[in-house]
Amino acid sequence: MKASMKKVIAMGLCVILAVGTLSGCNGGSNSDSSGSATTANGTSGGEKKTFDDLGGMEVFVSDWYTAAESAPTTDYEKKTQQYRQQIQKDYNFTIKREATMAWGDTLETYTTQVMANNPKYQLYYLYQEWISEPVLKGLMKDLSKLPEFDFTEEKWNPTVTKRMSIGDGIWGMNIEAEPRGGIFFNKRLLKEAGIDPEEPYDLQQNNEWTWEKFEEYCKKLTRDTDGDGQIDQYAMGSFNKYYLKMCAASNNATYVDFQDGKYVNGIKTQEFKDAMNWGVDIIKKGYVMPDPPGSTDWAWYKAAFRDGEVAMQTSEVYEISAFSQMEDEWGFVMFPYNQSNPEATNKTVPDDNIVVMPSCFDDETAEKIAFAYDLYTEPTEGYTLEEAYKERYYPDFKDERAVDETLVFMSQEEHKMPAYHMMISGINDGDFAYGVYALSATPAQQIEKLSTAWDTKINEANEAYAKFAEERSN
Repeated sequence: MKASMKKVIAMGLCVILAVGTLSGCNGGSNSDSSGSATTANGTSGGEKKTFDDLGGMEVFVSDWYTAAESAPTTDYEKKTQQYRQQIQKDYNFTIKREATMAWGDTLETYTTQVMANNPKYQLYYLYQEWISEPVLKGLMKDLSKLPEFDFTEEKWNPTVTKRMSIGDGIWGMNIEAEPRGGIFFNKRLLKEAGIDPEEPYDLQQNNEWTWEKFEEYCKKLTRDTDGDGQIDQYAMGSFNKYYLKMCAASNNATYVDFQDGKYVNGIKTQEFKDAMNWGVDIIKKGYVMPDPPGSTDWAWYKAAFRDGEVAMQTSEVYEISAFSQMEDEWGFVMFPYNQSNPEATNKTVPDDNIVVMPSCFDDETAEKIAFAYDLYTEPTEGYTLEEAYKERYYPDFKDERAVDETLVFMSQEEHKMPAYHMMISGINDGDFAYGVYALSATPAQQIEKLSTAWDTKINEANEAYAKFAEERSN
């Protein structure tokens, strides 16, 4: 269960002397560099280009969700802070990560600033759905050309590296592998239905957490608890887009796949059709709580789980804040898989944000930023990558098995089903999910309705990415 992860040492042996402060997109450094020696670029491994002195450079990493740094409380947080303070002192730079923009403003702000040759920050986090437009406009630096990075190192998220590898370049990165969709379950309600609340973990551990077992749970957990002939406790309550994409992943299917260097339409595959039919069948059998009549709150399902109206919920890990006031104990496992498909397993759908560098930085400035960020993202001494990953999430979960088992599974590539539709402009999985989940259209009807339009958009995207890659290989 526990993947072995080695500590990666990032310090190279070569030296560059640099003096100056980063200012604006063109860098603003007035110094000359000397003593450089480079034996590898960002893709090949080996020694990496380093600097002795960054001349007081400021590196700001911008996102929309990171709070201002607070005093560390755990040993891991203390060691991480001590390390980052030490590298800033040793190499004469400052680095800071903090939310600077609202979520909905980030793409427009990034695009506008870079096109104007005046980004306010050195590195930006972008949501996956925002990547296609700016990368095709040439607004991102090719990170593979920066010899301070080695993307073969274990610390880098390979799902992000693969997604952002277009042509000969790498246009985005991340060290984080954020756990995403799975099944939250109410331990009290499982126990009242005669189910051992530890059993979902045991089934997951033994590769027995399947569609068949999940449906057994649904039957037991959909109940008329007061005997009035009306269902007042449902097995499930979820957001339509979360639920159906997890149904697909659990049968080794997805909306848009990536094969042989091209995006392909995934909704026409038999695996996708079978997954949608199974997911809809669970709804038709009455195991899923309907949307409250007349409700205008799309997020009603969060309160339904919190208040014990549903026993299970397909949801994203980042939404656990909605359960902070929940009285009942709860657990978290991966989505069940189709035991009839030999290619299927318990999977999640990664939705990792992408760290990008504005393309308008000159190479010398970009290399300094890369050196600083590479140091900043080094694993904390005394902790493996797996241990560091778990330390981040222990405070948020009710039991350690969710972190030690479920979240560790979610960090492993064999348990990920990437959502490549986010790289295709004009394709939204909600166009499929909304009608199918509401039973206003069958999966077959929705597939027929969308297939031709999606084929066109995918073909256009493939042509655009191929052209982009060709232009940058010359």
